[in-house]
Amino acid sequence: MKKTKRTHWDRNTESVDDYLKAIYSLGGDERRWVGGSEVANRLRVAPASVTNMLQKLSGEPKSLVDYKRGSGVRLSSAGRRRALEIVRHHRLIETFLFEVLNYPIEELHGEAERLEHYISESFEERVAAKLGNPTTDPHGHCIPAMDGTMPPSHGVTCRCGL
Repeated sequence: MKKTKRTHWDRNTESVDDYLKAIYSLGGDERRWVGGSEVANRLRVAPASVTNMLQKLSGEPKSLVDYKRGSGVRLSSAGRRRALEIVRHHRLIETFLFEVLNYPIEELHGEAERLEHYISESFEERVAAKLGNPTTDPHGHCIPAMDGTMPPSHGVTCRCGL
């Protein structure tokens, strides 16, 4: 297996995914600018940690976020794609746990939070196929399609809060 050289931090970490998912959730479909304090509150981390991470993420050559001190942060196109991929993983896992493994609904979120970062695209496709390619999870939240689009019910009959 070929080893790749890594910098002092890796943009494909759980932490980065959590930031992207939080920014997506807070910014909504209209991609509004989100304040660093909002992100800090959502992730339950210190505001200084958020500033540090946002500066790192925005400084990448193919940046996942647009960050302006004083204005906040919003997802770049690449960041939005990754955020929607993680949201898809999370919601498919919740649906699989609920429908196939009979998990109680109150345990779905925690389990999905732990697993969402680690599934392959192959596993994702198989889970979706096994479930009949669902468009909503057990909580009524829309499941993004593989291409990142949302189902037609998004924002109309869903409970995504977006």
